Amino acid sequence: MKEKLYFDKDFEKIEALNRSYMFGEGVFETFAYKKTLPIFFKRHLDRLQLAAKFIGIKYPGDAYIESFVEKSTKNHPDENLIVKISLLSTGSSQYYGQSEVTTICVSIKTDVEDQPEISLTVSDVFINPNNPIIYHKTNNYLLNSIERKNALEKGFDEALYLNTNNFVSETTSGNIFWIKGSTIFTPDLSCGMLPGISRALLIETCQDQGINFEEGSYELGSILFPEAVFVTNASKGLTEVTNIDNVIQPTRTAKLFPKIRDAFLKKLDWS
Repeated sequence: MKEKLYFDKDFEKIEALNRSYMFGEGVFETFAYKKTLPIFFKRHLDRLQLAAKFIGIKYPGDAYIESFVEKSTKNHPDENLIVKISLLSTGSSQYYGQSEVTTICVSIKTDVEDQPEISLTVSDVFINPNNPIIYHKTNNYLLNSIERKNALEKGFDEALYLNTNNFVSETTSGNIFWIKGSTIFTPDLSCGMLPGISRALLIETCQDQGINFEEGSYELGSILFPEAVFVTNASKGLTEVTNIDNVIQPTRTAKLFPKIRDAFLKKLDWS
């Protein structure tokens, strides 16, 4: 995918964005842009603001960010895009110093990947649920990059993390769900993961549809013999998982999966 970057400031000094370059100090949000901003865009801004507060950088404001995103996407020739909003930091050269200026960077790519199904491999890296950074979408994204490349080298599409307590956590790009019988399961947020916006919307969809839903701490064996497994994120919505390490393979006989998928896409206004 060809990427275009738009910044809300001009850079005349070499130290611009120094804290993002040197310390990974920055936060971001990524989402699908289908002719317009997603209908739950405010949730992305709320999470972005919360993350900015957590790492100690100034938040430019909802209206300003929305206006800059609309300006950046306005003349793009394609309708289906992947948009990433990054808040980047300039300030003290000391790692324990303060951020002084926040710069917005909007990345725009044409959404050309059509991958309705993916395979997962379990990562050798264990997530520490006591690490507060993993609950925010920060520029410290190197682990996910490394583990996804490792998964691809092994012949899988993505990696699935377990936490240090051996409970299922999340994948390198989203939150995981599985179906057994008439119930949809997903790890609790306390297992160590990003509180995904699509995750929350999927839970709300279950409630809307009267579908049984459970959150908890689950060992990998809990996913054995599922009827369906899927991953959610704001870029792709919902993606079905065909197998995990060639051991866990959904029977794909569930009538529940099409129901929740269609209702979820309708909630996103993607159907």
